[in-house]
Amino acid sequence: DISANIKTVDGYLNDPDLKEYAFSLIKRGTCFVVVKNNGEFRFYPSRFIGYTTNTKDLHSNNLDKDGRVTNAAISSILKKKPVVSEELDKEYCRFCERLGITPNLKGAFGVKRKFWLV
Repeated sequence: DISANIKTVDGYLNDPDLKEYAFSLIKRGTCFVVVKNNGEFRFYPSRFIGYTTNTKDLHSNNLDKDGRVTNAAISSILKKKPVVSEELDKEYCRFCERLGITPNLKGAFGVKRKFWLV
């Protein structure tokens, strides 16, 4: 399900009608699954990719969505917890800049961003 949701986010990033939605997910994220592909880091927000077969409509209408729930599920699947990483935070900022997003200084609620590198 994580892989399917990563493909969904990538699809949104390539869809002119949905890329702004994907940008907002990435900009507001606090915890990210990080995939390095062809030397490039890509960041996927846990609060979106942690729900089974998620879509824009399902996510927007999920009034009970909670990053703590998705973080626990992702940690269980990946067998590790997300970590604070200055290096990955810099890569996150570079990723945002490549997309044309101005990254927030910190994650939601002013906390440091955390990452699972897979």
